[in-house]
Amino acid sequence: MTAMLIKNDTQFPVTAYITLGATEGCIQDVSDLLISGGVQITMNYPLQGFFPLAAFTELSIAAPDNLGFNGNFSFDTPPLNCPCPSWPEGVCLAEFIINNGFQPGGMETIDISCVCGANAFLEYHLEASDWFSTPNTFVKYIKNGTRYDNTNRNGVYPYGCDNCTASVAPPECIGLQPQYANSEPICNVQRSAQDNMGGTVTVVFKGFTPVPA
Repeated sequence: MTAMLIKNDTQFPVTAYITLGATEGCIQDVSDLLISGGVQITMNYPLQGFFPLAAFTELSIAAPDNLGFNGNFSFDTPPLNCPCPSWPEGVCLAEFIINNGFQPGGMETIDISCVCGANAFLEYHLEASDWFSTPNTFVKYIKNGTRYDNTNRNGVYPYGCDNCTASVAPPECIGLQPQYANSEPICNVQRSAQDNMGGTVTVVFKGFTPVPA
């Protein structure tokens, strides 16, 4: 089994939002999530909820046994497709699917999506050594930059680039942004869901991105 941790690496508390994928065989009710430290989740609806993440705190978060875990994390806001007055740089997501060995040919996969912008600096730390972005590029660590600074970063979808190497159909408010596309399909960091080495996947919140004057 792959374990997941979520960490606030700043001196300020933050609210972590989790939005589950409606994926067969995966947990589909946030009230069933298992969070350490006695932390309680508040449900917005079955696929989405939020919980407090105190300063310099790390929690484990898991689906019940025999269920996969698919979804995304965002911070201080649910996922948003468009920039808004509260989040003028847009919102980025830490996306994942783990423990999905029940899927034929399934791959455990993580990424940071900055397709709709970047309101936070996020990282993934990978304990095992079998995660890769291309067959010859093994990855232990990924992180995003500010909204326009995410091209050629392993595990990160750049601004407006919903297809990693192309801007095909981002939200209309984002518009086509082919200038940020990657030359290689490096946006998903993954490994076989059947043959993986287990270990932990840690999502790290490093603070909010600056808003240009």
